[in-house]
Amino acid sequence: MKIVMVRLLIADDEQIVLDSIEFIIQKNNVQAEIVGKAKSGREAIEKVDLLKPDLVFMDIRMPGIDGIEAIRQIKERHRDIIFVIITAYEYFDYAKEAINLGVIDYLLKPLNKNKVIEVIEKAAMVIEERRKAILKEIELREKINKIIPYLEEQFLYTVLFGGYSLDNLGFYEEIFGMNLKRGYIMIFLISSSLKNEKDNIELNLKRQKLYEHLRTFLKGCILGPLFMDKVCAYFPADGRSSFELKNFSLKIADKVLESLDERERESLRIGVGREYSFNNIVKSYYEAEMALKLSPQEVVVHFDDVMRISAVSTFPYPLDKEKLFIEKLVEGDLARALEIFGEIYEWMIMEYGNDVEKIKSKLIELVGIIKRSFYYYLEEGFFQEEVEYIEEILKIGDVRELKVFFMKMLREMVENIDTINRKKWDGITLKIINFLEENFDKDISLEDVAREVNMSYHYFSKFFKERVGENFIDYLTNLRIKKAMELLKNSGLSIKEVSYKVGYSDPNYFSKIFKKVTGITPTDFREGV
Repeated sequence: MKIVMVRLLIADDEQIVLDSIEFIIQKNNVQAEIVGKAKSGREAIEKVDLLKPDLVFMDIRMPGIDGIEAIRQIKERHRDIIFVIITAYEYFDYAKEAINLGVIDYLLKPLNKNKVIEVIEKAAMVIEERRKAILKEIELREKINKIIPYLEEQFLYTVLFGGYSLDNLGFYEEIFGMNLKRGYIMIFLISSSLKNEKDNIELNLKRQKLYEHLRTFLKGCILGPLFMDKVCAYFPADGRSSFELKNFSLKIADKVLESLDERERESLRIGVGREYSFNNIVKSYYEAEMALKLSPQEVVVHFDDVMRISAVSTFPYPLDKEKLFIEKLVEGDLARALEIFGEIYEWMIMEYGNDVEKIKSKLIELVGIIKRSFYYYLEEGFFQEEVEYIEEILKIGDVRELKVFFMKMLREMVENIDTINRKKWDGITLKIINFLEENFDKDISLEDVAREVNMSYHYFSKFFKERVGENFIDYLTNLRIKKAMELLKNSGLSIKEVSYKVGYSDPNYFSKIFKKVTGITPTDFREGV
């Protein structure tokens, strides 16, 4: 390990001690620089503040403020400084108090050259380890800062559109450094009129440029990804009242517009939803989206203002129901999933009336969301029939038939998942049983078998009980006793040898377990046979 140059301050009221330490350092090429000397506790405190040493040699007995009190006061302001105490034999017991203050070592008077060198090198190693730890922390923070934008995008997208609920909000609060418990959504809508393919390319470039600007300009929020023509951001409420929060959000929107040039401002509109708890933040998203739809002439609009002047009763697509629908489908709760789908389909009828094509489009979109939610089953060929489902949807021309077909499709999906799960679990169960048959005579534990099938300890325990019908320990014990009975019947091995053959290193313990399982001792069993 590289030894660093240690900045050393020496505090001792005896000049001979100060000179001795300096002599030892100079004559032995010790990697230390004496940055200061002090002859009292007060002087030591003042010079530490001024010189910022890495290491302090502190005499315990000095006039005025003693060494112990000086260490205590310095520690309050400079926690990273390392201390080594200097003491005479008669004060050694008194010096023990310094250990509680984090002193790493001590020097006894008269000073020993080798001991002085040793404690300086020891301090240098501690300093180097601390510096390495700080550098690692800085590097880690830099890496985290680089990926935070991507985490924010995926986090917000998952919450709003992914069909998942978050139980560990505190984890994300720590990652993003924000209080996320309450807040509101702001939607940035980038509009345009397309004429040809070239315009389309230019539009995408303009949207990306605007998105990058928002990423740089907006602070104290979570910015979602650029999705088609819109970007949404989640702003924490930070304890403001509803009135204050509304005005504050509109000021943010105005500042965003002011930060753009005139051409960029013309293509941007901003909608703001009301404040909600994080679990209900999707409602704020609906409201921000609805504010933009109901006030197409407004550049910045808050949902509250729209509802006061509008009598329109249109409601946005129920994303919260969609999320719950996906959750129940993933859980295999078909009855509840079908019930929620019925509510979603009612919204489609109310929104689109008898416009079958729009309903078809929404159903096909829902198939895509289901596919993403069941990504785990893609490699199992679970969605081989996806194209057939979509083709069938496109053929149907009646809204009632569409609903019946889609519910039939959902039932088939859940049945397919059950079939895949049964095959998967049967295969894993067989692998576990085979592993136990081949290794029952070894010192194996539940953790060993869980590792063999790549399961966590807790999940494996539950899985084994559900699939086999008894807990792991009972199964392994019964298996070993069964093998022991076969050996006692068909071999001339002693009971001691049998116990070793079936995985027990203690013959007495084996006999006790054998009797507990069979009701008789191994000896009685063999004699009975």
